[in-house]
Amino acid sequence: METYTQNIKNEARKKLIKHAIDSLTIERKKSYLVSKEHFEKITDHFNSLLFRALGNKNFEFISQYNWLFFGGKNSWFQFFENNCKPKEADELKVLYLSGPEPYNDIEILCNNGIRLENIWAIESDKKIYEQALKSLINEKIQIKIHRGSLAEFFEMTNHEFDIVYFDACVPILSQGQSPLEILKQIFLNKRLASLSALITNFSEPGNNYNWGDILATWFATKESYEVPEKDDEFGLTSFEKSIQFERYSKFINDNIDVYYDTFLTHFIPAMASEIIPMWQLSSLGAVQNNHLLNEKVLYRELNNIKNHKVNSEKEFITEVQHYLLAVDSYPLLNWARLINEHFSKDHQLSRFIKSTRKKMNIEDALYIGSLLKRFEESDSGFKTFIHNICGDKLKETLTELDFFDRNLRLTCDIPMKNIFIELLIGLYGHPYIAHAEKNFGLKYKAKQTWMYSNVFVFDQCRYLYDYLPTLDLWESFFENLSNQTIIRACIDEIRRNHLNLNSELFKWGFIEGVCGPFNCSGLSERINLNNLQKNKEG
Repeated sequence: METYTQNIKNEARKKLIKHAIDSLTIERKKSYLVSKEHFEKITDHFNSLLFRALGNKNFEFISQYNWLFFGGKNSWFQFFENNCKPKEADELKVLYLSGPEPYNDIEILCNNGIRLENIWAIESDKKIYEQALKSLINEKIQIKIHRGSLAEFFEMTNHEFDIVYFDACVPILSQGQSPLEILKQIFLNKRLASLSALITNFSEPGNNYNWGDILATWFATKESYEVPEKDDEFGLTSFEKSIQFERYSKFINDNIDVYYDTFLTHFIPAMASEIIPMWQLSSLGAVQNNHLLNEKVLYRELNNIKNHKVNSEKEFITEVQHYLLAVDSYPLLNWARLINEHFSKDHQLSRFIKSTRKKMNIEDALYIGSLLKRFEESDSGFKTFIHNICGDKLKETLTELDFFDRNLRLTCDIPMKNIFIELLIGLYGHPYIAHAEKNFGLKYKAKQTWMYSNVFVFDQCRYLYDYLPTLDLWESFFENLSNQTIIRACIDEIRRNHLNLNSELFKWGFIEGVCGPFNCSGLSERINLNNLQKNKEG
């Protein structure tokens, strides 16, 4: 049994590492969320829709637009190429958790072309570190092995890695150590390269928490893209699930494997592309002062929003917080709200959302980011509180800015103002956006415990975000209609390749639908290695 267990873990390790390295080398071009080929195809399609709508009477405008777009496209292609350069395996920098036998990972890494000089191994336990060190000395292998906390290493050093292999071997929430803290430090401190792979390995849920409650806070706020098919049997809306929380939690506990599997696949990409970037943006004092409110007023308004009371039953619909009525329209805000309502202050999720940076905690950042993304609802008559947190300049800018084709109804989605907010978050928050088609998931049983492994391939998309000026110059930037088309084309493909991991990012950003010639990246099912091995032996 020990030999079998070791074999299946080694098989998992080989598959995970090879997929990560291939995605960043021989498959690198396909790992970026945007490609020049799709850009050409979708902009040709957009322009044909535009010219058909304008007709022959607008020949002068069409000629001027074509001239601007041709120059803008070529300039953007050069910028894209500068940001998306090829890499060989011997250029990749890798970090992993050592354990007592670091040679296992080193052998696989080197067999796939990684140089020893580019490998870091981290081990926090003194006894295990000494075993690992002895093993390396005996094998005459020289790598960089560091004894210390992985979270501290990510927080306090300046190293950037192409691949991080986080073999936690515990559930994603664990009382003995904090995988969430490590993930937070990776994304917060930008320890992954602009195109990178994160390999994670977590054990199945234990008895340390009520996992139904943990997963219910997440899935109660989600649309159909991001919940297991099993959820259809429960049959309630997000609003109803948040109200009938205990019943939903019990249903999840009865189907814990499928919900935990789905959570691992979707939560980490959302953390990388939205949760941490919203926190980064909101923590910047200059952003608060220039685009929101001064610190004292901002926190007072956030407190009022959370604790708002309805005075009259007749005014309930227009007076109650809109995010309580439209739960899946504010998924991250309501996730934080449900955590506060159902967990004690010392629960790991509670401590996570109370993580503070320059007085701004994650919970408040999710309120700010979620409300700003719903700017369209400001004048809907509902109690949205969006204008309450906006500074005058931001309100003016968002009110004035619009995409030039919005009222022409050319595209599959009508481009909404949330896109501007997400561009602002991307400019300052440096999101890592996972490619759904490159996601690779395994599960296997080691001894008596099921392990869940994922490879996430992340693109920081700086060819989009760094193409933008800062907010005060957006009015003049977006006056150039070719700039709008370039931005829209990038957003269209990013959303296509990320949709099945996180449907909230760049919502209403499609130029054309996901059927026909413009499809979206699929998300493969997790592979059960034990079943594969049994089939081979059979």
